[in-house]
Amino acid sequence: MSIPKDTNQLTHERSDIHSELNPSTPQSPPRRDALKKLASGTVAILGGYLVPSLVPAQAQGMGMMGGMMGMSGKSSRIADVKPGVFKRPLPLPPQLHGTQDAHGIQTYALKTTPGGSSELRSGLKTPTWGYNGAVLGPTLRIPQGKPLRIHIDNGLDQSTTVHWHGAHIPGKVDGGPHNLIQPGKSLDVSFTLNQPASTLWYHPHPDGRTGPQVFAGLAGLMLIDDGTDVQLGLPHTYGVDDIPVVLQDRRFDTNGTLDYMSSMMDIMGMKGDHFLVNGVEQPYVEVPGQWVRFRLLNGSNARIYNLAFSDKRAFHVVASDAGLLEQPAEISHLLIAPGERAEIMVDLRHDMGKRLVLQSHSANIVPGLNRMPMATDGYDQSQFDLLELRIGTPVGKPGQLPSKLVTLAALKSDAPERHFVLQGMEMGMMRSMMMGGKPVPESQHSGPGGMSMGVGGRDMFAINDQFMRMNVINQRVRLGTTEIWRVANKGVMGHPFHVHGISFKILSRDGSPPPAHEQGWKDVVLISSGETVHIIAHFTQPAGDEHPFMYHCHILEHEDNGMMGQFTVA
Repeated sequence: MSIPKDTNQLTHERSDIHSELNPSTPQSPPRRDALKKLASGTVAILGGYLVPSLVPAQAQGMGMMGGMMGMSGKSSRIADVKPGVFKRPLPLPPQLHGTQDAHGIQTYALKTTPGGSSELRSGLKTPTWGYNGAVLGPTLRIPQGKPLRIHIDNGLDQSTTVHWHGAHIPGKVDGGPHNLIQPGKSLDVSFTLNQPASTLWYHPHPDGRTGPQVFAGLAGLMLIDDGTDVQLGLPHTYGVDDIPVVLQDRRFDTNGTLDYMSSMMDIMGMKGDHFLVNGVEQPYVEVPGQWVRFRLLNGSNARIYNLAFSDKRAFHVVASDAGLLEQPAEISHLLIAPGERAEIMVDLRHDMGKRLVLQSHSANIVPGLNRMPMATDGYDQSQFDLLELRIGTPVGKPGQLPSKLVTLAALKSDAPERHFVLQGMEMGMMRSMMMGGKPVPESQHSGPGGMSMGVGGRDMFAINDQFMRMNVINQRVRLGTTEIWRVANKGVMGHPFHVHGISFKILSRDGSPPPAHEQGWKDVVLISSGETVHIIAHFTQPAGDEHPFMYHCHILEHEDNGMMGQFTVA
């Protein structure tokens, strides 16, 4: 199946939210119209809710029965999972250290490049986008506390932004939807990162088109260095005992082009059936037989992974999204949602000559995050291979796992608690259909190789009964305050909740303390359906009405279709 097409420029098409969120009682004619649409197959039913069908008119001859094939019944959702075939080495994103100009400012250059071709799958060339190359981007090494400037060239034929995910910087340089760089134009951003050493990342964030641009290949790591890992004796030699691991899933059509949102279910979150690590399917990495540190990023649009090793060994989490933990946390499985990062250490001192596979044991936990069976696909109900470790002899001066890492500052709220309710498509779809909804515009196949840009800019997922509007400020925070945010997931899917401009601590999950590996600094928290999480944050970075910060679900298709709000800090 293919989807109706959508326009490339979306920011000017979002109408004012209030008329849709506060309508008068629906009258019978709109309701009859909605029922007619249901009968004709122009809407589908997901979990009891009306959803505009993504099936084009020419494919609707089968009616609703055809549209629902493969959506009900667990047997139709079992993936054909095969053991990994690890024949290609793991690519290492090149490091970009920048150069110091005459004023002592560290300068970097990034360019979004179209027209590249990448061998994501062995033997198959795929058109992709990247930063300074065909796919993904370089690892930016950023010294803590040093002024820097980044020059960004947009080589695409559409507008984009570069969001510095996890960075404590003002809203005017955050790279959110208001920081658009037009096609063929450039932008210089300057800021200083005065925050702990951590594994951050950068990616596009245009309103309504974040999903397809990330899916096309635009993402990269940004590592803040402050020397703490060296002082602690942690593994820190990039590409040797300190390995970047960017996890993504992709789907391809028969000629190798990226296949974005071509299925009815993709609106729930774009998931693929091929799993990439640093832009390559099922690679291997040669590592020394000593303590090895892996910097993990879930860079997928919607896929949640439950990471474990093939021999079920324990490993240690030493850092969460935004920095080191106070002490290592020993676990055997790590649940990691889109946008989340973690640094783990694995003891390979007694494994020389062996091979070990990093896997996702998704079936153990991912389906339980949701109350809607259709929110999980066959791979969510399976176990699959990601990366093979080939363990050799020790090299250099081996790193160690300290019993104590850092001391984290305690936070105390000095402002009223703020409440957020996450709502899935069940919140707005019936109302939207009863009121006639908004037309679905034609999509442009303007991605790499003619990849569809999918469906964005629709009012489908919400926070606090509100859909994303570029001209609406949803919350106002006072600069310098410390706030507790209560975030309740009333939807039927799990949602990873991300806040710009800050790091936060998780205070509780449904009234209980978070597990040890979640007790450090975070900027994304995965909230299961029906769960309530309390977080606390100190707001030190300004953001005005022209360049507000965002809070949103980091399932990119949810973010692109309404599940995002804006807040100022002043």
